[in-house]
Amino acid sequence: MKSKKILLAMLAFALVLGMAVIGCGGNTPPKEEIVPGPPAGSVDNYARLEPVMTANPNRAVARVGGTTVIGIPEQLRSASRAATATFTIATGDTRYAQIISYTSTTCTIQGLSLGSVRVIVTVGEVEATVVVAVPPTESYSELPQNQEIVLRDSSLYSSWRNSPYELPNDFANYRAEPTYQLAWNWRNPTDYYGASDTNCGIDILAYYVDPNDSSKQGWVKTTYGFGGWFYDLNGVTDKMVNGFQKNGDLELQLIPEFIYDNGVPYLQITHSLTNKGTTALTGVKFGASVDVMIFRNDYAPLTSLAYGALMTDSESSPTLKLRLICLDQDNVLQGRITPVDTLWLGRWSSGSHRSHIYEDARQPVTGYDSALNFSYKDINLPAGQSKTYKIRFTQVQ
Repeated sequence: MKSKKILLAMLAFALVLGMAVIGCGGNTPPKEEIVPGPPAGSVDNYARLEPVMTANPNRAVARVGGTTVIGIPEQLRSASRAATATFTIATGDTRYAQIISYTSTTCTIQGLSLGSVRVIVTVGEVEATVVVAVPPTESYSELPQNQEIVLRDSSLYSSWRNSPYELPNDFANYRAEPTYQLAWNWRNPTDYYGASDTNCGIDILAYYVDPNDSSKQGWVKTTYGFGGWFYDLNGVTDKMVNGFQKNGDLELQLIPEFIYDNGVPYLQITHSLTNKGTTALTGVKFGASVDVMIFRNDYAPLTSLAYGALMTDSESSPTLKLRLICLDQDNVLQGRITPVDTLWLGRWSSGSHRSHIYEDARQPVTGYDSALNFSYKDINLPAGQSKTYKIRFTQVQ
């Protein structure tokens, strides 16, 4: 009996030794040495959203605790023969970043806290502004509501006042994320534009920096007349007030919040649909529509993408692009957005695009006044229950 135990022990030892030898002999590295790919839903997985774009020399990113190097913008290199530049951070912005080193032509900036910094680059007697965004270090995070910026001081954008890029008269009510990429505000039926097919949901602004003239930077429109996206709830439109809309026992609430995915800011809108009644509801639907206007281009081209739709301003250089992320073709977002049932790209025509909210059409739109719709359909809601649906917006220059 004892000899059998010794034999079994010897066999077990040989088996373990063999496994160790096999494990060390191949080309496959140990599991702990395998480097994982980018996290699901990161911007690395959005490669097919749009063509490669030329980087804007008047924008840079330095994450909290990280650094970035900026140089002399092209417009200054051509404006002066002087080879030496001076770099200063605008007053009040030093809480977000600091200059830690510099040469005659470059400057290294370190991010300190979430925000946006204006770096004044001076060459000779001319100067330009480089906007350095400081997003969080996390690959994905939600931004606490109390860190939103309320855009109260329109004097910051005085260079836009006597130009085609007017600010809405309720500018002080817009809320922006601290790196100054996106801002939003409610559009209610009684708001100042008052057009019959606008002012019924939410409006979004994008921040633009002209690489050829840094004095031209500020918030620009993404909808006609800052009218915003209006919503239809089971056939009832134009009834949304401060993000709430009702139709009988149905209630729709919009919950906007800023999030960061791999350091890129997004405006995420959660649609909370609730059955307030005591009877189950079937076949419920809701959707949204917008008269697209990017910057000053009311004929903004639209393109359908694997992850949603791209709205493009074709007049500025580089172009300003607003992405609606509402599809998940390869399931890389893994629940971070809720894929829509319909996506419609087409012509705006005196409000007739309303009739297409629940239709699907994804051909490119170019050369005429553009409109964009999305919807969720065939929803069943038990009494007293809610369901949520998420989409995202982000802008790129």
